[in-house]
Amino acid sequence: MSIKASDLNLDHFMSISEKPGLNLKELKLTLTSATAWGVLRKDLITALGVQRAKRFLLRYGYQCGVHEARILKETINWKDELEWLIAGSKMHYLTGRAFSYPETFNVDMKKGFFDVSGYWIDSDEANQHLRHFPMHTEPVCFYLAGYASGYTSECLGKKTIFKEVKCKGKGDDHCRYVGKTVEQWGNEIAEDLFFFENEDMSGELDQMYRRVEQQKERFELGSSLSRNLTQAMLKGEGFQSFANLLGKSIHCQVLIENKHFESLAKYGKNPGMDEYMTARNIWDKCKEVIHHNTIVETPLKDKTFNILTIPIINRNQIYGFITIDSDQKNDDFRKDLLERVATVAALHVQNERVAIETEHRMKGELLEQLLNNKEVDTKEINSRFSYIGYDLSEQHYILHMEINDRKVKEKGSVNYDYLKIRDKLTNIFYQKQNKFDAPLILTKLNTVQAIILKKYIDSERTTIKEFGEQLLKQIGNQEQQIYIGISNETQQLSDFHKNAEEAKKAVELAKVRSSDSRVILTSELGHLTLFLNAREPMELERFANEKLHSILEYDKKKNSELLVTLFYYSQNEFNLHKSAREMSISISGMRYRIQKIEDLLSIDLSSSNSRFEIQMSLQILLMLGKIKM
Repeated sequence: MSIKASDLNLDHFMSISEKPGLNLKELKLTLTSATAWGVLRKDLITALGVQRAKRFLLRYGYQCGVHEARILKETINWKDELEWLIAGSKMHYLTGRAFSYPETFNVDMKKGFFDVSGYWIDSDEANQHLRHFPMHTEPVCFYLAGYASGYTSECLGKKTIFKEVKCKGKGDDHCRYVGKTVEQWGNEIAEDLFFFENEDMSGELDQMYRRVEQQKERFELGSSLSRNLTQAMLKGEGFQSFANLLGKSIHCQVLIENKHFESLAKYGKNPGMDEYMTARNIWDKCKEVIHHNTIVETPLKDKTFNILTIPIINRNQIYGFITIDSDQKNDDFRKDLLERVATVAALHVQNERVAIETEHRMKGELLEQLLNNKEVDTKEINSRFSYIGYDLSEQHYILHMEINDRKVKEKGSVNYDYLKIRDKLTNIFYQKQNKFDAPLILTKLNTVQAIILKKYIDSERTTIKEFGEQLLKQIGNQEQQIYIGISNETQQLSDFHKNAEEAKKAVELAKVRSSDSRVILTSELGHLTLFLNAREPMELERFANEKLHSILEYDKKKNSELLVTLFYYSQNEFNLHKSAREMSISISGMRYRIQKIEDLLSIDLSSSNSRFEIQMSLQILLMLGKIKM
């Protein structure tokens, strides 16, 4: 008796028998656990990746569909061939794979025409995928699509392909399919046909095994490299050790550079490779987009290898670069290892910075006492400096720097450019380290103090004045006016505090000095150093006040600037025109002020004796900070 596809049920397949080797009426069909099938599917995707697993499952489903179509034709008396074709969708339901029903059904078996669309409701394959993986970017019912393609192709006698266009496995509300013959699909199905290519399944399994073994080897290599990098960092080893470990692990050339593209370490001795590998080659093109863990891959024309470069990032700043060569495109494994080394290198940089900052902090506290505490026990300070390997008995210069910022004066707020200048100054000092100790620095808001070993200056083949001028050029800024005062060399421990005071006063003079240079040495002050070192500053102040009493009182009552005018007049060698230009006042105005000063002081400023006393008085007030410019 012939039947329709709608009449098909499990009774057509199953019989009760204890005879071994027979099942499903000897149709060579078996029942399997859906959960076990889901685990197998998960393992395939994990081992092969989604794309290769897709090919495996599509072709497996295709062969299952072809096989079942043949069995159903041989064992069941169908009303017609169309019913035999429709029975394929019924098999999904009977075996628990999905409930399938068509949306459109345009089929002509004789002409070989097939154009069908519909839904797979409650797809077990989609459910199993979501049980083990997150939602995918593409449909995941590979077996269902393969089975439908194989079953229909066998019934129609013409290659037919089912394509899933919506899927719960990628977040859609339901799974939807479209099935057509290859001719009807045209170029639209060209890419999908690749997955149905006939290939020996054993070869696919061999590839899976080789990939698993490769992944295992890579995992062990990556773990070993990470472990060795960590041990090297804990032992205090640096960039050269990191370069050696990476280069030996993956047999490649390694170059580690600082941010100025200067070599810090390298592995491999292939001649001429540094020219290709330096990060300088990519910096102009990539500096705007490079960020943490960004790997830049650079293809080389007429070469069999590419260059992979990653920045070493510390505190969101690029410290340097690590570059390797790679003979493979899209070499994710090497990129992963490169990222690991860059991370360890960044930690190494961080550790070094913390160590240096801790040392600087300790040195800064000692330096504060040495330079700014008159009552400090210099022998005790010297002993404590010796604990950190620094010798104060050598001759030193004391440098005092002051940063005057126009923006701060205008806005009345703290300008964080101070911090940038201090950091830049620190980098300048410590990038120039040689066999002598680099300068020790003490930073405050807008001032910097430093002790500089005379041997250090001599080793730089420069003078202390040239050294100060060079500092200004390197840290200068249009928004800041930076002044530097530098003391004479220390001869004994007690000189540090005294010379620090001299350097500070020299800065005050540098602010008003008529000179292009904003660096002043106390050795340039001549007899004025007597005032800087005076034991009785009150006596000096009393002398100056007596000489200039009249104009001091006049300025106080009239809120005028006769004292400032007199100071500029003396600094410009008592030249009326030069003084007027510097103070931006008219000649007649300047002449009036000078006449007023002479009248109040009852002196003649054309007299050399009068000029000398006035200059001495002005310098005393300046050194004592009584003249504010």
